[in-house]
Amino acid sequence: MEITLLGSGGDSQTPMPTCDCRVCEPAREKGVPHARYGNSTLVRDANAVVDAPESIWAMLNREDVMDLDYIFVSHHHVDHVGGLRVVQAIGRPDYPLENWDNVDPATVVMSETTYDRIAESLDIEAQYDDRGYAEFEFLADGETMALDGGVEVTGVGAPLDPSGPEDAAMGYCFSDGESKALVSPDETTFLDLTKVPDDLDLWVKECGMFRETPDGDPILSDELWSEERDHQTTFDQTLEQIRTVEPDRTVFTEIEEIYRRRPDEYAELAREYADLGVEFGRDGMKIEV
Repeated sequence: MEITLLGSGGDSQTPMPTCDCRVCEPAREKGVPHARYGNSTLVRDANAVVDAPESIWAMLNREDVMDLDYIFVSHHHVDHVGGLRVVQAIGRPDYPLENWDNVDPATVVMSETTYDRIAESLDIEAQYDDRGYAEFEFLADGETMALDGGVEVTGVGAPLDPSGPEDAAMGYCFSDGESKALVSPDETTFLDLTKVPDDLDLWVKECGMFRETPDGDPILSDELWSEERDHQTTFDQTLEQIRTVEPDRTVFTEIEEIYRRRPDEYAELAREYADLGVEFGRDGMKIEV
């Protein structure tokens, strides 16, 4: 399989508007790999993407994606669904338009919990269903569906909090019969690792929060860090999850601007954990699985 990181950033993309820090300035001046759009991963063999941040329009154009059949949604947070309106452009009929129905609409796949949480905020029925912009399918935790190109995908669910529904955050494990790649872009804090295949060739996974900048300065106050770590994955937790699952290769995504690290610093950090086979992703990164 060929996988491309359309965007490797997170809720705080890089550069941040109005910010002139040591991370944002080179990102603004030089672009990639310093710059990062929102979190989205393209599985080319299946003509599928996982997540649609606000910047997905620009990312699909940058990678010259001319055929997109599926959009998988990991969870309801706006930085992962804010660009879902891109389905209006997929399969659009030629002019003059006779109605709003797309000729070959994309299929948007998510859990029932995610659908329920975004149905009202995105006005799915009126803006998408009624206009024929997209078709919607549910994929449950542990369920497998067949895609085009001989690829299958299995949902790997996780709660957003310990007592929440198991399908609130979904990772998607793609398999072509020879290799397996799990894309779990965010919200893996409460992921039951026994659900993760033990023969993963690739794990595209959220990086997790850092406590300090490379200079040792705290990123969050002690109080806010204590509050956030109760429900947000930390980088240390991510490393422990990788040690447990032991994938052949892990590529980090959801790399936030607030972490205040440059690409060379991420590369140096990856070398510290070379035994785990980890690397930090970048926008446009192509991965052969």
